[in-house]
Amino acid sequence: MKFKSTPVFYSIILILIFWQGLAVLVGYPELFPSVTGLIGELFSMASNVEFYFTLWHTIIRGLAGFLIAFFLSITFAAIALHNSFWKSFFQPWVVVMRSIPVISIVLIALLWLSPPGLPVFIAFFTIFPVLYQNMLSGLEHTDIKLVEMAKVFRKSNWQRLLYIYIPSAHSYIFSGMATALGFGWRAVIIGEVFAGPVHGIGTSMKKAQTFINMRELLAWTVIAIVVSFIFDMLLKLLSKQRVKLRLSIIKQHIQPNIITADKKELSIKLLNKSFNSKIVFKNFSTTLSNEHVNLLKTASGSGKTTLMHILTGILKKDSGVIDFSHTEAVIAYAFQDKRLISWLSVEQNIAFVLPHFPTITLKEKNRIDKLIHALELDNQQDKLPDTLSGGEQQRVALARALVLPCHVLLLDEPLTGLGQALKIKIIRKIEEFTKGYNPLIVWATHEEVENYLEESTNPIKFEQ
Repeated sequence: MKFKSTPVFYSIILILIFWQGLAVLVGYPELFPSVTGLIGELFSMASNVEFYFTLWHTIIRGLAGFLIAFFLSITFAAIALHNSFWKSFFQPWVVVMRSIPVISIVLIALLWLSPPGLPVFIAFFTIFPVLYQNMLSGLEHTDIKLVEMAKVFRKSNWQRLLYIYIPSAHSYIFSGMATALGFGWRAVIIGEVFAGPVHGIGTSMKKAQTFINMRELLAWTVIAIVVSFIFDMLLKLLSKQRVKLRLSIIKQHIQPNIITADKKELSIKLLNKSFNSKIVFKNFSTTLSNEHVNLLKTASGSGKTTLMHILTGILKKDSGVIDFSHTEAVIAYAFQDKRLISWLSVEQNIAFVLPHFPTITLKEKNRIDKLIHALELDNQQDKLPDTLSGGEQQRVALARALVLPCHVLLLDEPLTGLGQALKIKIIRKIEEFTKGYNPLIVWATHEEVENYLEESTNPIKFEQ
């Protein structure tokens, strides 16, 4: 801390020396006061109750304009993110707001608004385009794989925004807030200079200028700079403080999606899918059911993951029909590339797919605990995914898929990097945790998994 603060201290000392040198050079205290004269004026102002009223009113106006701009910008950015029409529609308005000179806004607004309302409007008009653009950029840079994962598990737009998009856009949002607050703070004071409300830094600066009180005018300028500096420091501190999400466990029962152990079938007819000139599926047809484990066993690049992505809706088929015996089927997916949320703990990543996350029932909590123990993740539940090994991350992704009762369970290389004894144990746990609702299991693998499966299973071979 000492190392970081020393350059700032030296910089401030140099500014004061430079200021004092100019004051001596000018030689006219009424026009350019010395450092000691300015400090004396600041102490004199601080001893007056009116000073605090003035400062408070300006801060309130600045915060009001900022908060209005913040909530509107994140709302419009979220709309633009999910709809290209509205993104294009908003863009000209944002460009216009960003391009109009502040003085033009002030002069026009003077004809419409009362003195107290003008600074708030000016602050909003100045802050909004900066915040909107930064928030939209941050949301657009969110890892699309996490968004796809959340969609597969039926997370709402609000849940995706709150738990994926906003945490991912954290640095963009705070960068925009810092820039916008700087612009907005200056705009508020400019608005006060022109509107002249009863209390305000801008009003006081205008009065000091009218009476040629340079010492007071410069003192208010210093106050405005110090307040802006404090806001900037507070934002930097806030940007380093990540909100720690906590699971809320309730005892009362939340009505779950009831999934019975009845027969489930999925029919694929004349499926076609290609990427540019590469054909992955051509008139492919098959029927899958939950009467056995459906193994997809082919070489890498032959379409196993592509088929799973088509079944989940991550990819669109070129043509063909996919018909499932249950409407609105609940799908759980253990992704080969894990797709864990880096700012959530192991336990929270598993719970994320539950319908009312971050609220879970006691029954769901017990199921999570059993999965963590069964997949040998004990003492890892509070850790972040990046601190785990690849095999542990794979098991967390599997636990996340198993915690949610579903109609279709997709497993994409879930045993990668695990020892043989652990593979056998995990296969048994998969059968154990899915027994109650008997999902249709589609399992993509390079391994001879059938050697590990119980004799009651009847794996099929996937051939393109």
